[in-house]
Order: sequence, then structure tokens, then C-alpha cells
Amino acid sequence: MSRNFLIDSFQSTKDGSKCGINPMSKKSKTFWNKLFVILAMALLTWELRADSFELNGEYTDLFKAVRRGKLEELEPLVESFIAQGKNISDALNEPYPSGLRTHKQNLLHEACKWDRLEIIEYLISKGLDVNAKDELGLTPLMIAVSTKHRYYNKDSNSVTTSSISSEKIRYLLLKGADPLAKSKSGMTLLHYAAYRGLDWFVEDLIAAKMDPNASDQNGWTPLHSATSGGHKNTVEILIRKGGNPKVKSEEGYTLIHIAAGHGGANLDLIPFLIQNGANINAKLFDNGETPLHIAVNKNDPQIIRLLLANGALPNIYDSGREKNTPLHIAVTFNFIECAKILLEYGADPNIKDGFNKESAAELAKRMGHRQHMSDLFKNK
Repeated sequence: MSRNFLIDSFQSTKDGSKCGINPMSKKSKTFWNKLFVILAMALLTWELRADSFELNGEYTDLFKAVRRGKLEELEPLVESFIAQGKNISDALNEPYPSGLRTHKQNLLHEACKWDRLEIIEYLISKGLDVNAKDELGLTPLMIAVSTKHRYYNKDSNSVTTSSISSEKIRYLLLKGADPLAKSKSGMTLLHYAAYRGLDWFVEDLIAAKMDPNASDQNGWTPLHSATSGGHKNTVEILIRKGGNPKVKSEEGYTLIHIAAGHGGANLDLIPFLIQNGANINAKLFDNGETPLHIAVNKNDPQIIRLLLANGALPNIYDSGREKNTPLHIAVTFNFIECAKILLEYGADPNIKDGFNKESAAELAKRMGHRQHMSDLFKNK
């Protein structure tokens, strides 16, 4: 895609109100921050299958035609709809019979979700707003960038995954899609592109002056998104273009916290973040968990060993109600391999927690029915 074209798209966006929403009250902020993270990440990790999700409601036939990419089916349905004096923009999807929410998306959202360029062109020609937002504040362009398309072929019993269509993105921008739009949670196109690892689009967006440190209502930046997606190359691009590797969300999540919670995809990323100044022992604001606490909670020996080898403190306390060390967590959940690695790197089995005043060794012996774990502490 031409960078000049994308820059022109940014410069043509004059309505400053499109770039954000009113801040929420401090009283409700923490709750809604957590909710928005869940909603945003649920959308970002949504993988679509052509044979999944039964449609429901008055506009089922319209949405089915869009989903199948059958313009010859869609055209007569739309013409009939308009002939009845109805507005095609009012055709919104409804909850599935299972109760799964659909966030009141229109036919253009649906076409972008299923990568149907011919359908997208047709619907825009029929007057559908290229910047229409669903209940989460997502535009068709956001859907196009954020959705991973996964199709099941019943004949060959195989699954294929399509890449995000640059042609589709370019077409939406040509038709006036707002590159500065934000979702209700404050996420930008750069957040979505970073999560998907769309390096070409990330570079274009930054070249068009989009801030690599733009944060949503939770303080999550595109770097958090790229790290969540396990895209080391995207993280490198963002940092090279001015992204802050020491960034923290409003709850204290650093990039290493995120990387530690996403396992093997980030084995190469964690050392890179440390080399760029990230604090491997940073604590979350509410419970004081470090990346090492998170990795132990995830029962991830590979990440635990990597963190310890790069300077993670094995005896560091969290600041939750029980004030646990990573070793206390490993013993509590009977994560034997994790406990072995922690002991190997100097975890003290005799340090007591801050609530029960019990050491990891005492805890292991008290839970004697877990023989293999208690065996680790026989001489401790």
C-alpha cells in the first residue's frame, strides 16, 4: 500500500471527536478496564469458520448471503429490502440461538469479517456507512484488520487460514474509512494491526503519524498488543519507531508480564525486551505479581527457566493477601517441574509467606499426599 495514500487518509480526518471518548469516572474505572480488556482480546482472538455459528433473526438470509460471498444471492435480497422502503443500514445481526452476542454489526461489518471484497464494494455502493460502529465501537476497517479468517473444507477435511487482505484494507481507506477511529475501549487500528503481526500496515500507520505509544482506557499500547500476539518482529518495529519498551498499563502490566503469560511464542521476545531496558522484576499494581509469578501460575517451565536465567528474583514476594513467593505457588498447585527449576536457581524453601507464615517446605510436607512434591523438600 502507498504510504502517501495512507498519510492522505489521516490528513483528511478533521473531526477530532473521532479520536477518543470521554474518560470514565475513577470509581468505576478498574472494573471497566478489566471488562474492556476481556472484550477486546476476545475479539482479537476470534477465529472464524465458514460453517460455524448458526444465524438468527429477521435478517438471516442477508447475512448468510454475505457470509457465503454470494453476490448473486445478496443483490435480489437487498433490492427487495429497499423496495419495501427499508433502510439497509438497519439490518443488524442478532444474538445467535446459543445466546452468543453479535454486538449489532451491520452487513458491511459481516463482509469485512469474512473477507468478501466483492460484497464490500457492493454494500458501500448501496450506501452503507464505511465508518459505522457496532456496540463495541468497532468500524468495518477495524474488523477487517483484527479478524483472522479460518475456513473448514468439508470435502478435504482440512482447515485453511487466509491472511488479512491488503486489497480490502486499501479499498476501505479509499472509500473514506477513518484511520483515526477508536473503539469504545480506546483501541486504535495500530493496536489491532500489531496484534495480528501486520508489519507492513504497522509501518504505514506509524509513517502516517499514528502514535506508537497510543494507549487505550487500560493503558495498553500497540506494544502490549504485539506482545500478546507473540510477534517479535512487530515489537521490534514498534520500538524502533519510538514505542516505549518500559511501558506499563494502568494495572502495571509490562511487556514482560504479557510475554510471560503467553508461553512459547515469546521465548525469543523476553531476552529482546530485557536488552531494551524492560524490568524483569516489575510488579503489578494490585497484587504485586512479577512475570515470574505469572509464569509459575501458568505452569510454564520454559518461561520460568528463561526468566530466572535473565535475572528474575526467585524469592520475590507478591503483594496479594497471602504474599507468596513463586515457590509457594508451585507447591500449592503441585507444579513439580516448576518447583525443581526454582530450587535450582536458588529459591529458598524456608522463606515463609505473609499470611499463613508457612514456608514452601512446610507447605509441601503438610500436603504429604502429593508424594513427588514433598520428596523435593525432604532435606530442606
